[in-house]
Amino acid sequence: MARLGRAGAGLGGIVAIAVALAASSGCGGPPPSPTSKAAWGNVVRAGTKPFEVVPVPRSDEVAAEAVRSGAMVQAGLDTVKIQVAEPRPGEQAEAVRAATRRQPPALIVEAPADPDADLEEAVAEARAKGLLVLALGRSLAGDSEGPGREVVIAPSPFKASAGRIVALAIRNATNGKLDPKSGALVVVRPDADPFVADRVAALKEALGAAGVAKVDELRVDADATAAGDAVAEAVAEAVKSRPGVTLVLATDGASLVAAADAATESVGTDRPFVPAGYTWDEPTAKSQASVGTYAAAGIYAQDRLFRKAVYIAARALRGEDPAGRVEIDTPVLESPPDAALPRPRIVPPTDADGPAPQ
Repeated sequence: MARLGRAGAGLGGIVAIAVALAASSGCGGPPPSPTSKAAWGNVVRAGTKPFEVVPVPRSDEVAAEAVRSGAMVQAGLDTVKIQVAEPRPGEQAEAVRAATRRQPPALIVEAPADPDADLEEAVAEARAKGLLVLALGRSLAGDSEGPGREVVIAPSPFKASAGRIVALAIRNATNGKLDPKSGALVVVRPDADPFVADRVAALKEALGAAGVAKVDELRVDADATAAGDAVAEAVAEAVKSRPGVTLVLATDGASLVAAADAATESVGTDRPFVPAGYTWDEPTAKSQASVGTYAAAGIYAQDRLFRKAVYIAARALRGEDPAGRVEIDTPVLESPPDAALPRPRIVPPTDADGPAPQ
């Protein structure tokens, strides 16, 4: 059913494959002056060790390379080297300790959705050794202090983007002669990234504030590579069993593609509804929003936190003093003002269907 190829494997599931990179060979020769343009491209000198990245354990064979290459582009430096760990469940703290023993110039640690006392202790040990720790999502410092700094890099609160997504979904449903306040379905892949629960809460709050009578949650345990058919079929069945649902709001890219597939196939003809939500796939979101298939798409990808962390770490090596907290906004792509319901997908006839109409 689903055409998951539009979203690919996705970057919503970040980093589980190891990228074992050698230490940088540097640039050789004396360092350029701070005012030289060359200084901005030669931060990592000869013998400098690579940045260490310790993500939460999850399964995505595409994302480690995407984070590595994307982070280097974000930093603007071919000379930045990044080593990405591959911790197994329960071993993220030990991966941090192993990285700390190598004394990298910066340590980037993704915070899990739930507090982890052992991980916070491992981060405290890194700070005690004077390392710069960039915590992705929330602080991992706990009550610790040390010569090493912690910089928290997190998405801005999802309240604003969720409110806009819901408002546009309601507008499109109204344009399509549906009752936008009769019911909504929020589609959740719990392991998409550590901020799924935050987006669920923000969408539910926005739906409640808009006066939607009933809000249900559909949880689908499928990873990004297997989410297409599984989520689309689950959405179709959930909509059929809930006559009041006119809005389907997805919390990640794979779920949004699947919701749109369900809306444009047979279930959308029999039980029309408006899909909207969050995605990491901005090119697809632009095209689908422009034709009204998505009422709105909030662009959130966990890899943006990794790229920003490398960028900040590289600037810190140049001598800059980063702020203690950096927030990344979630832009919302909007469908046209007159957009209504997604158009049904036209399936070319096969030989078994007989000749195509003339």
